[in-house]
Amino acid sequence: MSWFKKRAPHPVIPRAQALNMVPVRSTEVRAETTAEGVVRLSYPLAVKPWFGRLADRVGLWDGRPMIKRLELDEMGGFVWERIDGERSVRRIAEEFAAHYGLQAREAELGVTAFIKDIGQRGLLGLREPV
Repeated sequence: MSWFKKRAPHPVIPRAQALNMVPVRSTEVRAETTAEGVVRLSYPLAVKPWFGRLADRVGLWDGRPMIKRLELDEMGGFVWERIDGERSVRRIAEEFAAHYGLQAREAELGVTAFIKDIGQRGLLGLREPV
């Protein structure tokens, strides 16, 4: 028995298939736009059970869900507003490139990096196009 098991690699999907995926917002995310035009996302923070018990014992947590806030810059807000459950990643990247005057590949890289980042935070998921 080994102490350090190798984890199974995450499935890698081809680039073309990834760009055809449709991002869908989590229902638990609340978005508001400030007067300055900054998009502020609020979402419940997932707490590990062991951490919740520990924080409860030392009096740092009352059991209510902790809310995390994330402010998006102009470009992040542009992408977030286009995540509507209908547009594909490719289409969002095309609109991003047209709006900001970027090359298609550069826009794809930026949009996919942003979607990956907020996806890892649990703010959205990806589904196959209908």
